[in-house]
Amino acid sequence: MSEFIELDAEVERRLALLETEEAADSVHAAMSGTSLSIFLAVAAGIVAVSIVTVLL
Repeated sequence: MSEFIELDAEVERRLALLETEEAADSVHAAMSGTSLSIFLAVAAGIVAVSIVTVLL
């Protein structure tokens, strides 16, 4: 269970890093940080569900 907590913390850390880096990018600057983080969270959730499904 702690493995999932560690993965969640890592995803949050990477999302914050991506938001910071992509805010300066002209292509991503038009997207708000909230919409970008929602998109990345959904993508991370899909990956997590896929991994859990494969492991079960």
